[in-house]
Amino acid sequence: MTVPTRQPNTSRPYPIADHSASGQAPRSTANGWVPVIIAGVVAAFVIAIAGVISGLIVVGIRESAMPDTAPKPAASAPQASVPVIPPAAAVPSTIAARTSVASAPENLDPLVVQRGVVQVLGESYGQEDVREVKCPAGQPVEVGTVFDCTAKVDGIKKSVTITVTDLDGTYEVSRPH
Repeated sequence: MTVPTRQPNTSRPYPIADHSASGQAPRSTANGWVPVIIAGVVAAFVIAIAGVISGLIVVGIRESAMPDTAPKPAASAPQASVPVIPPAAAVPSTIAARTSVASAPENLDPLVVQRGVVQVLGESYGQEDVREVKCPAGQPVEVGTVFDCTAKVDGIKKSVTITVTDLDGTYEVSRPH
C-alpha cells in the first residue's frame, strides 16, 4: 500500500472541481432531482397509456371472435338463452343446452327449443346445415321429460332426443339419429 502524498481534506472528502481558478461561476445542482422526477412521471404516464391501449386491443380481439348468432326468443316466449356445455361435461352422445328463464314456465316453448337445437347441433356437433327443426308443443318442464324433435341435417331427415334435466328448463340435446 502506498502512502498518500497529501493529507485528506476533511471538509471536502471527495475531490470537487475548483472553478475559482477558471473564472467560471459554479453551476447550481440544487434542482438536480427535478428533471429526474419529471422523467419518471412522464414514463409512468406513457406506460399507463400503453397499458390502456393494449387492453382495448385485447378486448376488441375477443369481441370480434365472438359470434353474433345468439338465438332470439319469440315475442310470446319467456326470455331464454342457450349457452352450450362442452361434450365432455355432458352425458355421452348428448349435449346439455342451458336455459336461464326468469320464472320457471310450466311447458317448454317449442320455438326456443328449436333454436336451441339448431345452435347445439351447429356448435357442439359441427352440423352446419340444420333446417326445418320441429319440436312438439306442450312438453312439461319436469326433470326426466324426454321427447324427440325432427330436423333436416345435411338434407336428411333425422331426429334428436331432448331430455329435461332440471326445473329451470335446462335440457340436453342428443346427436342426430
